[in-house]
Amino acid sequence: MIAISLLLCGLVVEERPKPVRAIERGLGFLEKDAAKWRKERQCATCHHGTFTVWAFAEAKRAGYTVPADIVTENATWYKERLKDIEKPRDTRPGWSMVNSTALNLAVMAAMLPEQTALSADELKKIAGHLLRHQEPDGSWSWATAPAKNRPPPFFESDEVATLLGCLALGPLVPKDSQEKSEIREARAKAAKWLADHKPTNTTQAAAYRLLAKFQNGEPQRRLQEDVDRFLARQNKDGGWPQLPDGASDAYATGQALYVLNVAGVKSDRREVQRGVEFLTKTQNEDGSWPMVRRGHEGVTPGEFKVPIIYFGSAWATIGLMRSVPNQPTKTPSASDSLLKTLAFLD
Repeated sequence: MIAISLLLCGLVVEERPKPVRAIERGLGFLEKDAAKWRKERQCATCHHGTFTVWAFAEAKRAGYTVPADIVTENATWYKERLKDIEKPRDTRPGWSMVNSTALNLAVMAAMLPEQTALSADELKKIAGHLLRHQEPDGSWSWATAPAKNRPPPFFESDEVATLLGCLALGPLVPKDSQEKSEIREARAKAAKWLADHKPTNTTQAAAYRLLAKFQNGEPQRRLQEDVDRFLARQNKDGGWPQLPDGASDAYATGQALYVLNVAGVKSDRREVQRGVEFLTKTQNEDGSWPMVRRGHEGVTPGEFKVPIIYFGSAWATIGLMRSVPNQPTKTPSASDSLLKTLAFLD
């Protein structure tokens, strides 16, 4: 009956694929939730500001219309976290940890060199911060902060921090292999630390190890072996779990889809399509995804409210944008009231 009425009105309404609508709803949730956090908390964070910019940079890369003010507002916001980035390392207990915003922003810039909101000068300052905060053993560490301030999966382990450090510094290594470089030496120390330490076997750590091998130019045959092992982590429902034998969730699944795409896995591969299906069918009406907070040492239930729903929704949206071809909306010529009706029916 609805379709007949639309035809009588002389309108042609293009039904967008469900994954595209999921992306659009996801972007809408991220924008609103970041604005709410900024208004209520009045602080720059390691999550909302950073991942809002990352998600909308990915949206721009994928061809979605991105209002300039969204990126500008969030870029200004997260840069508050970098205002002391050039200061010497603070050796006080709990204050000497590497800046997580710096790590993630630099990785974003490495993956999206054409879309990043960071300038060359800002990347240089971040590189200096990472060099000053590398541990003597070659790792980058979050362990100097109190346990309750480093919830997983965001602050999952020093393995993840070290992998992020390697990825962040990768594009800054001089192309001339004979040129002396502190950055090359730092990455070599980090690579040795990673090689000497048994992997934690989480999906996130495996994802970043795969991404690091791709960035380092691992031969395709050997890289394919890692891709196959990573695909084997997929659950029967199409999603990926954060921990082995765990339940699938948006954080791990979105991150998995993202890394697989960057590593060259085609979006028409069945495992990728199943991951897309999992995210599409588990999204909430408000554009977010359901997430269960992982417990961590030193925190009793309810003591520390982690924005895990935002983390999971950000990775889900980013992963979908990397795995689903963009099909922008073609808005029919009609009155605002009818458009609102169509949106409601959708």
